[in-house]
Amino acid sequence: MTFGEKIQKLRKAAGLSQEELSDQLGVSRQAVSKWECDNGYPETEKIVRMSKIFNVTLDYLLNEEETKAPETGTEQGIYVSREMAEGFLLYQKRKYLKIAIAAGIMVGSLALSFLLSDLSMLLFMLIWIAGIVLLFSVKLTENPYGKLWKEPLVFDKTVKAELNTAYAEKKRFLQLFHLIGIALIALGFLFFPLMVPAELPFADTIALAAGMIAAGMGTFFCIYMSGLIRTYRLLIRNEVDQQKGM
Repeated sequence: MTFGEKIQKLRKAAGLSQEELSDQLGVSRQAVSKWECDNGYPETEKIVRMSKIFNVTLDYLLNEEETKAPETGTEQGIYVSREMAEGFLLYQKRKYLKIAIAAGIMVGSLALSFLLSDLSMLLFMLIWIAGIVLLFSVKLTENPYGKLWKEPLVFDKTVKAELNTAYAEKKRFLQLFHLIGIALIALGFLFFPLMVPAELPFADTIALAAGMIAAGMGTFFCIYMSGLIRTYRLLIRNEVDQQKGM
């Protein structure tokens, strides 16, 4: 069995398409296709990654003699390269930024509903429409990293260390702004109406409108920061121990 035949067999056994395997290896789909047809040969680094992805030895991949591949077991997982980790983080940041902006402006726009004018109500409806469209755009965008939420993950030690360091550096910042978001939501919905003297003209309207703006900002911080925290925790915790047999 040739190298290309082994790659094709292992890929199909793992339930991966050529495109999905190419994403994990950081190469084009055409490159994987060439390898499987024995029209090309990957770099050593890519061969090492494939041995981890398919949970087989390098000897099995490189030796063209007929050798039985090890049975895939519970230690098999998706190999996450540095390129994949960076792409996943960027995708998640953009995704949660859109969701946070949509939810934030929709909550904040409630301030316009207290002004009781035709123009304010028109702006209110337009903002809600824009928010809904933004949320639907997130829903309809294809997620190339969906399997990372469902399968165990395998990392190089260097990549794992870099992710741990990045999360450790950003953890306090993310948690701080998440708490600020919660505080702003509480202030906006519970306390702002009590912070404006009742004797002022339009005091209730001003207080309620300001409270909704504060709650909108808080909603943005809560959703965006909690999304980033969830993303980092997935990468640093959902890992398969690959020390055995490697």
